[in-house]
Amino acid sequence: MRSMANYKFISADSHVQEPTSLYEDRVPAEYRHRTPHIEERNGATYLVREGKRDRRLDLAASRITEEDMDREFRRDESGGRDISTRLSDQERDGIRGEVIYPNQGLSLFSSPDPGYQMAVSKAYNDWMMELFGPHPDRFAPAAIVPVADVPAAVDEVRRVHKMGYRVISVPVAMNDQPYILPLYEPLWSTVEDAGLVLSLHTLTGSEDIYPDNMGEESIGGFLSYMVLGMAQGQSPVCMLISSGILERHPGLNFTVVESGAGWLAWLLYALDEQAAKKHMWTRPILEMNPSEYFKRQGHVTFSDDPPALRLRDITGDDTLLWGSDYPHDEGTFPHSHEVVDRIFEGVPEEATRKILYENSATLYGFPAS
Repeated sequence: MRSMANYKFISADSHVQEPTSLYEDRVPAEYRHRTPHIEERNGATYLVREGKRDRRLDLAASRITEEDMDREFRRDESGGRDISTRLSDQERDGIRGEVIYPNQGLSLFSSPDPGYQMAVSKAYNDWMMELFGPHPDRFAPAAIVPVADVPAAVDEVRRVHKMGYRVISVPVAMNDQPYILPLYEPLWSTVEDAGLVLSLHTLTGSEDIYPDNMGEESIGGFLSYMVLGMAQGQSPVCMLISSGILERHPGLNFTVVESGAGWLAWLLYALDEQAAKKHMWTRPILEMNPSEYFKRQGHVTFSDDPPALRLRDITGDDTLLWGSDYPHDEGTFPHSHEVVDRIFEGVPEEATRKILYENSATLYGFPAS
């Protein structure tokens, strides 16, 4: 088995825990009582976030192992905000660069109030750039941009671009206002003109898909939620291609994050097949095969997904980005080398270097070597 010890890694999917001071000091006073917080009720501990079912936290504590302590910032009281501790973790795991997403902020788009969404996003974006912006060679933080109010979203894209952001994170799905609608055209144009990467992180849709009794003893809802939530990543791929958005905006690059990638080969094949066999029905008429648009502009991240690597003859190598999902339980930290050794067995060296480092370096503006 080939050792990955000499390879450089970029994690195209990492996270940071927002501090409580973000909500207490930076969010306008009228919204502070609605920001994420912990509540104790009837001897139980709940995470409360607007637009989400409350998630019970204390029942999991008895099942956490010593190895689990390395994840979810259980040992790192800074929540990944102490730069020296974070760099030490990444050195331990072989990581040379990170694209960073929030923890609590992933649920923001479920709030029904566009004003609240934008107020929290602006506070987060200011704080995030202050923390990680001074280290552009190691970190590419993703700005949160709500899209329920498209003109406000356009203004925020312009603002964060001036701040130095290279990535913006939008909901993976907008059920009541899907991405195929023409009202998003100003947003796509602004993102394309700014040269920003459009990121769609799994489990960030506008609709709350939490199962009932989240974190309670239940009947299998959590496992279904996690896997079917990852499957949401297929939705924006279909919409951005089928509506002609990628054809009209050839400079718009996007990434579906933390959805895995094994599904990508089937989806691209199915899109091409249906476009050919149902050509009399499909509109708009696309100049290229659907898969060609994705291979030109689309990317997906994965952590531990052997099927994605076995299907590279269909997806190509340039579309795949590896990410550790630091420090989440479902991620590979602190054993990324071992995971990569296993899943990249048999993958040619050129493809390995692309997927582990070069694709992300090119897309997100990290040092080339």
